[in-house]
Amino acid sequence: MNQFEQFQSALDLTKVSDTVFSFIPDSRYFVGNTPHGGYLLALMNKALAEVVSHPSAINSNVYYLDRTEPEPAELHVEVFRTSRGSSMGQVKLIQNKKITCLYSSLCSDFQYMKGHSGLETPLPQIMHSVKHDDFKVMNYESVKSGSTPSFIQQLNMSVHPDHAWWDREISTEEAQARCSAYLELEGGIADTFVLSYLSDILPPVVQNKYGPLGWIPTLALTCNIRQLPETSLLFIDGFAKDISNGYFEQDCYIWDMNGNLVATSRQLAKILKSEEKISS
Repeated sequence: MNQFEQFQSALDLTKVSDTVFSFIPDSRYFVGNTPHGGYLLALMNKALAEVVSHPSAINSNVYYLDRTEPEPAELHVEVFRTSRGSSMGQVKLIQNKKITCLYSSLCSDFQYMKGHSGLETPLPQIMHSVKHDDFKVMNYESVKSGSTPSFIQQLNMSVHPDHAWWDREISTEEAQARCSAYLELEGGIADTFVLSYLSDILPPVVQNKYGPLGWIPTLALTCNIRQLPETSLLFIDGFAKDISNGYFEQDCYIWDMNGNLVATSRQLAKILKSEEKISS
């Protein structure tokens, strides 16, 4: 089974009723012992797509309210509106009688979408600043054995050498809170579920500036899928500009190799004990 097929199998849902689905989180898509946020987003995306008549989640918003455990859970779907061109609904991830994630999404159908395109966002110049072969495979084992999250190991991901905080030559003073990388799930071209997963694939980019900062939980994530990619290889560029009271926003842009902007995301995250870890 290739990487693309493996991910699709990790999204298997069991139908409980017309609007309720059960699943067991796949440990290959975990951070430590916790399901990865992008993986959970893809699961909720799929549950809604099973109910509404429009298959493509073009805008998704999820709040991570509590930790999702590595055990069975349910996805409860509620449809708010359905029209000719779009549908909107909500998914609650419920585990042990508690809502751990709250998801809402606007769905359409890329097969029938049409209209003017313009004001394009091109691939960033940093992609061409070094050769693809000089990008570094994301792997933290040189820092600490077993520290590379399992969800990172399920795809091919190579990072710009200036953004490989675990193995780079530039100083912390010169470093940006940024991460640029090539991404690919071998075996297929990304669909909306894969793009949902990839929208949260980067580690907190503040680590490229300050080094390892421990667990930095994502509190809220917005993902906009602009179009389906034409190539299996993708490029992602993520950055953070401001930390306020330990909170920061991380923005990501994803392109295919034909220069099409296929997805964007923004998340709010928190650096736990930030004063202790950074100010000192």
